[in-house]
Amino acid sequence: MIKHYVYKNLPYYLLEKLIETLFANNPIKKTNFYKTIKIMITLYHYYLCSSSRYIRLILEEHKITYNTKLENIWKPQKDFLQLNPAGHLPVLVNEKGFPIIGANACVEYIKDLELRPYLYVDNYREKAEMNRLAHWFDVIFKKEVFDPIIYEKVFSIIEDNITPNSENIRAALSNLDFHIQYLNYLLNSKKYFIHDEVTYLDFLAAANFSVLDYLGLLNLSSYENIREWYFKIKSRPSFKTLFKDQIVGLNPHKNYHNIDV
Repeated sequence: MIKHYVYKNLPYYLLEKLIETLFANNPIKKTNFYKTIKIMITLYHYYLCSSSRYIRLILEEHKITYNTKLENIWKPQKDFLQLNPAGHLPVLVNEKGFPIIGANACVEYIKDLELRPYLYVDNYREKAEMNRLAHWFDVIFKKEVFDPIIYEKVFSIIEDNITPNSENIRAALSNLDFHIQYLNYLLNSKKYFIHDEVTYLDFLAAANFSVLDYLGLLNLSSYENIREWYFKIKSRPSFKTLFKDQIVGLNPHKNYHNIDV
């Protein structure tokens, strides 16, 4: 019999090959053995990668059981590069060992599982708005706010051990204020960004905000709409997984675990 610790740590394609070999002459035992094992999907992520946090939130919302493997976003390991030669995160490896690369691909994969709650939209206008705002966070917010702050506040300290550039940080925070004003305006007439029910887009936005929250750079006190929106997202059970994050040498801000910001 295959011991639990063996199949738990084997990639699915190797496990499948092992089972087929061991039970080649006994199809009944082979079928019964498949029923006894529980293979979980694996998410390669980094704590302060907003795209990784996004997929973690979605997995938690759908109550999908998964393992996590921490990957250094700046110095990916050789084994990870075999999965994704581009080296970016997140990567979701399904039960059959197939790597689903990038947040958008992961969301499409999860969406195709047709699980509850339903976090997508069917109306073409709402779908267009969802895609527009997803591009906003993936490209504009990332370039003007997220990347400069992550480089100066995280990478320069943890990886390069150099003094952060205060001018770059000030510029990024100034850009952040503009983004918050605009996003606050979008929430004038609805509870969430697309309509009055939560969607994937809300978790994408919250994942970005949560990193700034971890670093103590998120102040929404002057913006009632977005403060209430973030309060609702941060209060959801799925968000608890993000509260557990702890980076050596970079502790979360003292207010990170507070629901209200």
